[in-house]
Amino acid sequence: MSKANNPLCFIGEENWRVPDPTDVANDEGLIALSWDLSPDMYRRLYPKGIFPWFEQEEVVFWFSPHIRSVTPTNGVVISKSMRPYFNKRQWQFKVNSDFSAVVDLCGEVLRSDQEGTWLSDKFKNNFRQMHSLGMAHSFEVWEGDELIGGTFGVMTGDVFVGESMFHTRPNASKFAYINMCMYLHDQGVLFVDNQLPTEHLCSLGAWDIDRDEFLGILDTHALDKVAHPLPLNELYRPE
Repeated sequence: MSKANNPLCFIGEENWRVPDPTDVANDEGLIALSWDLSPDMYRRLYPKGIFPWFEQEEVVFWFSPHIRSVTPTNGVVISKSMRPYFNKRQWQFKVNSDFSAVVDLCGEVLRSDQEGTWLSDKFKNNFRQMHSLGMAHSFEVWEGDELIGGTFGVMTGDVFVGESMFHTRPNASKFAYINMCMYLHDQGVLFVDNQLPTEHLCSLGAWDIDRDEFLGILDTHALDKVAHPLPLNELYRPE
């Protein structure tokens, strides 16, 4: 790990400042710590590309990685294997019909590199508060009355920051993500920030870009912009 140019800072306390997103403390992009989470912290830090990755011993760790994953909403990929799910119309795609359930089900997904989920009660409560303020949104896949897949995240200007996905049926999370991108594109949202690259996201049309290019996208499409509002409990069928 490389040493920081400046000491790792605590944020969220009185008169706290937003760190320079390039002034990271190590090679993974660790940039700040906090005791708390709040919608105001997300409102100030997300337009600068800084996000909380996990909580450990009640301390939240904030990162600005060197490489970011983004998906242009008009470039999402529907693979040949996914087309039957769209053609059959067996599943319904909804927006914001049960945000709390999506967060809870995402919280049951374990990270391969960690002993459990990053979605602690602190994170869940904060996301629910952000949803009540119109900042956080869920995209859901339903089979009848059963919620079988979904994803959620935070609107930041014209950029949607994806937080987590889940599925209880094969490919239901892919179905949610693809429909989410198409829906957001119809709403005028241009990019999804996936935060960290994965092969799964690359197969859906995501790009891996360096931090400077990503910050340029945020400067144009997120910084000092009012977040897109999204309706509640909307059934969406793409053309």
